[in-house]
Amino acid sequence: MGASSPSNFKQRLTQDEKTAETRRRLLDAAIACLIDRGYANTTTSEIAERAGLSRGAQLYHFPKKEELLTNAVEHLFQLKFGEIKEKVSRLTSENDRRAMAIDMLWEVANNRLTTAWIELVVASRTDSYLQKSVSAANDRVSEFINQSFQELFPRPDGASVFYDLIPHIVCLTLEGMALEGMTLNSELTTKILDALKTFKP
Repeated sequence: MGASSPSNFKQRLTQDEKTAETRRRLLDAAIACLIDRGYANTTTSEIAERAGLSRGAQLYHFPKKEELLTNAVEHLFQLKFGEIKEKVSRLTSENDRRAMAIDMLWEVANNRLTTAWIELVVASRTDSYLQKSVSAANDRVSEFINQSFQELFPRPDGASVFYDLIPHIVCLTLEGMALEGMTLNSELTTKILDALKTFKP
C-alpha cells in the first residue's frame, strides 16, 4: 500500500501520540524540578531522570536547555490557565462572589504551579530567551482576567475610571504577598484579604 494507506496513517498517529507523551513527561518533570530545586539548580540531566527517560531521549526532543524551559513556560501556562478557568467557573451570582474570587485567587497564588511560575519570571529578568515566552503568557493571562472580570463584575454606575484595573491590582497584590511566603505576618495577610473583599470600587 502507499504512504497514505489507513494502516500507515494509524501508525503515524500512534507515533505522534508517543512523541507528545514523551514531551509531556519532560515538561512535567521540568516544572517539578523548578518547584523542588529552583531555576538555578534545574538541570536537563535531572529533568530526564525525573521523567524516567534517558539523556539521549531528552536531547532528541529538546536539544538545548533553553528550548526545554521555553516550552515549559507554555506548558505551565496551559496548566495554570486550565486551573484558573476551572476555579472561575465555580463563581456564582451569589452576593459573596467577590469574597469567593479573592479566596480562589489566593489559593492559586500559593500553589505549586505558581511556585514554578515565579521561578521562571525571576529567571526571565536575566535570561533573555525566557523573556518573550513569559511576557506572552502574561499577556494572555491579562486578557483572560479582563474578560472574566467584565463578565463576573459588570461596571456599576459611577465607577471610577480605574475600575478595569482592579483585577490586575488584586492579582499582583496577591502574587506579591505569596512571594513573601511564610515570612509575611499572618495577621497582616488576613487583614489585607479582608480589605480586598470589602473595599468599595
